[in-house]
Amino acid sequence: MIHSVSANQSSFHTVTFTSGLNVILAERSEASSEKDTRNGLGKSTLIEIIDFCLGSGAKKGKGLLIEPLEHWSFTLEVTIAGNRVKVTRAIASQNRIVIDGVTKGWVEQPDRDKESGEFVFKVDRWRRLLGWAYFGLSRSADQLPYKPSFRSLISYLVRRGPDAYTSPFTHFRQQKTWDIQLHTAYLLGMNWEYAARWQGLKDREDGVKAFEKAIKSGAMEGAIGTVGELETQCIQLEHQATHAKEALETFRVHPQYETVQQDADRLTREIHDLVNRNVTDQRKLTLYKDSIKEEKPPASMSLESLYKESGLVFPEAVQRSLDEARVFHHQIVANRSDFLEAEIKRLKQGMDDRECQVKVFTDKRSKIMQVLQTHGALQEMTKLQESYVVLQGSLDRLQSRLKEIKDLKATKRDVKTAKTELVKTAEQDHEQRRDTWSAAVRLFNDHSQALYKSPGKLVIDVGETGYKYQVDIERSGSEGIEKMKIFCFDLAVLQLQMQTRTGIDFIIHDTLMYDSVDGRQRALAFELANEVTEKLGAQYICTINSDMIPKGDFSDRFDFDKHVRLILSDATPSGSLLGIRFERPGK
Repeated sequence: MIHSVSANQSSFHTVTFTSGLNVILAERSEASSEKDTRNGLGKSTLIEIIDFCLGSGAKKGKGLLIEPLEHWSFTLEVTIAGNRVKVTRAIASQNRIVIDGVTKGWVEQPDRDKESGEFVFKVDRWRRLLGWAYFGLSRSADQLPYKPSFRSLISYLVRRGPDAYTSPFTHFRQQKTWDIQLHTAYLLGMNWEYAARWQGLKDREDGVKAFEKAIKSGAMEGAIGTVGELETQCIQLEHQATHAKEALETFRVHPQYETVQQDADRLTREIHDLVNRNVTDQRKLTLYKDSIKEEKPPASMSLESLYKESGLVFPEAVQRSLDEARVFHHQIVANRSDFLEAEIKRLKQGMDDRECQVKVFTDKRSKIMQVLQTHGALQEMTKLQESYVVLQGSLDRLQSRLKEIKDLKATKRDVKTAKTELVKTAEQDHEQRRDTWSAAVRLFNDHSQALYKSPGKLVIDVGETGYKYQVDIERSGSEGIEKMKIFCFDLAVLQLQMQTRTGIDFIIHDTLMYDSVDGRQRALAFELANEVTEKLGAQYICTINSDMIPKGDFSDRFDFDKHVRLILSDATPSGSLLGIRFERPGK
């Protein structure tokens, strides 16, 4: 229970609370709008201060964390787990919660500040303590990815801001589905772990969809094709990589490979040159042999016969000249024949020598080629290694993609199976917990009937996507009735919590709860809240403008004025909660 709210500044209006209905009333004498940059009377600020002391987060320049309040600190006197303590949190040191009072039995104990001697909590440990004290949250669940949090649970019972008054099951506009399902289930006494498991399956499902999208868009290298097609590509790459590895393993590097290669090339050129020269000499040899065959001396009497036939007789001088010419010609023929014979012999000898050289060079080159066939250059080995690395890398990537796609298919099957099994298990558990959650259904029906003379409906379903919640009140659709759905739900949650646990025992609503609500329903809501909380030993705290009080609609036995704990006024700056006037940062 909250006993009081105070501050370290004398201008602040301390407010005390009791069990039952507690009203903070705001009287306005000036016209102002939502865009007014001045601080208001402090209705919402009071709720913000209470939430601040209960460990709410805050951003610099927003809410209470503004320059005019930088030297302020606020104190909440409250009973926590049987101990009445004072909780102080300063704007300037918001991570430091000072505790004044006995903390016996708390699972988290404050640390003693060596300098000041004060007992303090860091905000995270403070929230952990409050989660245990108010909602029975176990610290063993801290490592779970999705679990109930104190800050989310308390936000259903301390509703702040317009977004908190749009649906019974949400407290801010962009609240995640899992957050809604899980925390509502916890508040209604259902198994919140099923909501956590649903979200875990949804995460896996979203991961599968994201992976499939990446494959279709081509963002996943090497993942194009069916499983069968990728398997075929793997086999082909495995075959190529095996051959490349074998070639690499049998490869031997010769330390003077380039020199040996040059020797082989030189011998090849020399062999070609020798063969070419032999071909040329063979042609000459054939020519010379043919010339010898054709070389014949002229017949001895041919010339004399010619002259005789012509009737001439050679003179002695001519006879002598012809003899000399004949001898000379024979000598020429003999000399030419000797020359050709010598040339033929020389050519044959040269050709034989070259044949021998060709044989020697060929044998030598053969030995060199054997070395080249069994060894290689370092550059060639490097190329083989690079080729093998590329093939193996491609194979590894393809096998990885193939495994991912197979895992993807398996995950889809597993998720589908797990969702079916989870729904079945959750339905069974839901039925087993019927006595617990049906109490919330009955309480909501009772509260809505008290306001509208006909019972509303709180519907809880278990579906393929998790828990589904719905509330309905006859004639619903108008803004006022939508707000009263939230009122009836919150009151039912408070009762359910106090019946099953011994922690949270208060609800806090802003004046936003009563906007657009008929005066008769406002009066009934105040009386119902007081009746229920008085009976439970709990408290209902609300803020409201004085012109929204339906004085003529209260029952004769209900005295509204005795529940007013503080009246705020804008007649003077001192009439506001903080007792000062300042400019707020522009909206």
